[in-house]
Amino acid sequence: MSEAPKKVAEIAAILGIPESEVREIAKEYEVILPGKKIGKVAVYEDSVVDRFRKVADLRAQGLPHDVIVPAIRGGKSLEERAIEDMKRMGIETPKEVPREAPKPIPRTETEEELILAVRSMEAKVVSMDHRFAALRDKNEIDMEKFIDSVSALSADIASLKEQMFTLWDQIASLEQFLREQNSQNAQNSKPFWKR
Repeated sequence: MSEAPKKVAEIAAILGIPESEVREIAKEYEVILPGKKIGKVAVYEDSVVDRFRKVADLRAQGLPHDVIVPAIRGGKSLEERAIEDMKRMGIETPKEVPREAPKPIPRTETEEELILAVRSMEAKVVSMDHRFAALRDKNEIDMEKFIDSVSALSADIASLKEQMFTLWDQIASLEQFLREQNSQNAQNSKPFWKR
């Protein structure tokens, strides 16, 4: 009994990669990843989900589109293509007995689940790393703003101290002036009986 077709979001969850990457793969490799449209939503059979996994793995290794499509279709291997290119360029190729490509060892259900769990954890770690990087950037910006505010406040305080010292100097000068005036007034004023 076949399982229900999978949506892009479900495939992303199964493979442990971002949904945007699955959409990109679906668009770029639609020739080898046939899907059905139900309204605006594309759905894929289980066999195609496995192809999504293979394409994602090959892309992660940095292989180009021209290599991935034949590899998924069962075309020539990279080694065979390299030998052909060497022959075309006139480079001597090693004389070896052609080997059969090793047959992939089927994975058990537990191994598949483990691989999917590891991929899911890797995606979560990458997501957490992005969040921490964003927090670090925000903290650095906040710290810079805080330091700028403290510097501005220090400048304001220094200016206020200078004004306060100037004011105290003016008050001291005024007090001195008033003392001098009082002493002059005291000397100039005679009691009325001495007049």
